[in-house]
Amino acid sequence: MAQYDINLREYWRILKKRKFVVILITIVLGLFSTSFAILRAPEPLYTSVCSIKFEKETTLEGLYAKTITWSGGDDIETQITVIKSYPVFERVAERLRLIQPSKKKDGTLSQNTVRIVDELQSKVEVTREELANILHIKVTDRNPMLAQRLANTIALTYKDLHSEEQMKRTKEALKYIREQLREVREKLRKSEEEFNTFSQKNELISIDLQSEGLLTRARELQDEIRKHQANKREFKGILRRLNQFIENPSGSDHDFYSSKANTRYQNTNDTLVGLLLKRDTLLKAFTTRHPEVVTIRNQILENARKMGILLQLQIDEIEKQEIDLRGELEKVDRKTKVLMDKKLEFDRLKRRVDSYHDMTALLERKNQEALIRRAEKPEEVTIVKPALLASQPVNPPKTVATGAAGILIGLVLGIVIGFTVETFDTSLGAIEDVEETLGTQVLGIIPQADVKDIREGLKEKHPEKIKEHSVEQAVNLISHLVPKSMMAESFRALRTNIEFKEAEKEIKTIVIASTSPEEGKTLVAMNLAITMSQAGTKVLLVGSDLRKPTVDKAFGVEMTPGLSDILMGNYPWRDTVKTVTDIIMGQMSPDEVMMTPGLDNLHIITSGAIPPNPAELMDSKRFIDFLQEAKEEYDVVIFDSPPILSTADSAILGANADGVLLVYRVGAVSRGLLKRSTAQLEQVQSNLVGVVLNGMRPDVSPDFQDYKYYSYYYAYGEEEKGRKSGKRGKGLPFLKRKGDKQEKEEQKITVQEVEERAPEKQERRGDTLEREVRKLSVSDTSESVPKRREGKSRGRRFALLLLAMVVLGGALLWQNGIIGPPEKWNLGSPVKKDQVKPAAKKATVKKTIPSRSKTVSTKPKRTVSTEKGRPQVKVPAMK
Repeated sequence: MAQYDINLREYWRILKKRKFVVILITIVLGLFSTSFAILRAPEPLYTSVCSIKFEKETTLEGLYAKTITWSGGDDIETQITVIKSYPVFERVAERLRLIQPSKKKDGTLSQNTVRIVDELQSKVEVTREELANILHIKVTDRNPMLAQRLANTIALTYKDLHSEEQMKRTKEALKYIREQLREVREKLRKSEEEFNTFSQKNELISIDLQSEGLLTRARELQDEIRKHQANKREFKGILRRLNQFIENPSGSDHDFYSSKANTRYQNTNDTLVGLLLKRDTLLKAFTTRHPEVVTIRNQILENARKMGILLQLQIDEIEKQEIDLRGELEKVDRKTKVLMDKKLEFDRLKRRVDSYHDMTALLERKNQEALIRRAEKPEEVTIVKPALLASQPVNPPKTVATGAAGILIGLVLGIVIGFTVETFDTSLGAIEDVEETLGTQVLGIIPQADVKDIREGLKEKHPEKIKEHSVEQAVNLISHLVPKSMMAESFRALRTNIEFKEAEKEIKTIVIASTSPEEGKTLVAMNLAITMSQAGTKVLLVGSDLRKPTVDKAFGVEMTPGLSDILMGNYPWRDTVKTVTDIIMGQMSPDEVMMTPGLDNLHIITSGAIPPNPAELMDSKRFIDFLQEAKEEYDVVIFDSPPILSTADSAILGANADGVLLVYRVGAVSRGLLKRSTAQLEQVQSNLVGVVLNGMRPDVSPDFQDYKYYSYYYAYGEEEKGRKSGKRGKGLPFLKRKGDKQEKEEQKITVQEVEERAPEKQERRGDTLEREVRKLSVSDTSESVPKRREGKSRGRRFALLLLAMVVLGGALLWQNGIIGPPEKWNLGSPVKKDQVKPAAKKATVKKTIPSRSKTVSTKPKRTVSTEKGRPQVKVPAMK
């Protein structure tokens, strides 16, 4: 599909192109949905709704939850469950006289009772109205009277059961409260006696003052212990420095003072400080070995040792005091713990007395409330709206809606699938796509032809003139046998575009090539040669496909001698040329040759015997010489070459020819292969003149429809027989059915008139044979296929559609169990999902591409010299 933004007309074209897929899916889903809706039409059901209000009373609110932690289950969600409970429906069944109020000896119900209750429960649905305490009891049944009666009975039964349950709970609560009140009063009396006995025995009147004194003493002892620990750490640090000083008296650390030490230690420290000052004074005048210095040093060491002994004594004293303090602290802690245990027991007994006192007051209050509740007899359930008799079913059949939904879904799904197939189409179809991808012009558009219709049309119009060989080769020689057909006009338009290209630069040798086999290159080569010869141009058609030759078969001439014999040097090339005489002597009759004038201007060189080395023969000097001589003798030389990607022959021919005309069958190959073929031509410096789109159909290209190619090319200047006025034809008579009753629109100008304006071609119009042939009356080849063919085709289509509908309907009936063995017939049985197996379908969609015609550009194209000094052709290896 084209890469540019498509408009509404492009969408419409794609829908018409994929209309079979859209229509098929729409019909299938529509039939399936309608059949399913009919087969699954539900049995009519009627619904009756009874509304009740549940208003929760607040006089005893929280009675059970707060007092004895017993939930009454009176919230809205709980009531919905209660309404659908078994006891309610059992009593409903008894009131409706569906079961007898009798039980078995062991207290269990019968199977019949359980089944009836279950059936009733399945018919009922209870819902809550949003933001309200309203419950809707909805009953659905096939009998509207039963639905109404069942809904009202359920509401009345639930109301009675709820009232009975409320009164029962009130009585049970009152009984329970009185029992609990007696027990709590007795426990209160015992707890008060126990509390008084404990208080008097332990004299715990001033327990708070005692506990406070013990806690204060414990804190004081802990402070003393921490103080002694700090002093001990300080003395140990000084002692460690003293020991270091004794080992090294000359050190700089002389600070051993402590305010926490005793007086004796401080006096010794003062003596040490004086000795240190005296030593420092002597050292200024004497050395360390002087007798006075030595004496002072010994005194210093003696005082230091004495200070260490004093510190150690103080440390020992502190540790002894710390042990005493810890012992006293443990005694205080034991007294405190005993006192606290008594206090905890005192508080526990006091809390028990208070708790029993509060419980007694609460139970007395609840007892009074229960008495009031029993006297009031409140009703929490009220019937707001009784159930009415239903007049319309709630499940009317939706056959029309289901069928319409199926058709709509099928239409949407078909459109999506159609566009998906078109999106994934990687081939080229639009003229702009081809020109943008390949960077060249589209010179011609060859429409799609129905070979069978062409052959039958020739047999009916010329039963005596046309031989069987010409009928078989009708498409290849359509420009000669059916000159007024749409395809013939397309080839004449291609001829005109090439002549305009020749006006820019002379193109005398043209290679007709294609990317892959069976794209129509031989068809284009032969018909282009025929149309040029009809215009008076002297044309040489060379069958250069030395691997699969077809030119000789189309014209009915001998294959040998031919091009291979020329290249191998067996014959001069002029001796291998075949003219109109050879065609008449071949399989074509004189009447066939004379049907259209100008065939005498066409000369043919067939391929000859198939050689083992075609590429080497093409790349020889003999071929260059033959090409030069043929260019001098003929106006145009046309080569029918093999596919580009399959062989190297086309690249060699393209490098030596004046131009290459690339034939592309729409949708045949992807754009990647097409670009690869043009890239291979560019590697050998071939002159790509343009592209010919073959096999174009109206549903493929919007341009093909917009420019009215079918109506323009259809026998311009002549009227069809049996067509209504005011309508235009849409194609060749052998391309459409006779039911197409449309008349062609007259055109203002034809391709022939354009050709007559070319003065270079006008001189050759005087050919004798052509003038003789123009005198012959050419029969109209535009007669359409007989109506019987149309009737048969339509009959086959209708039969196939009817068969598909019957098969689909039968499959639906079989899957639903409506048809089949008699013992398996069950019209009411549902269809299981695992029984339905949808049949897989494969839709074969042809890839077609939109195209649009374009004017011929006058941009000059390069050519490759064919002189001896031409560049060497190097063909890349094919994968």
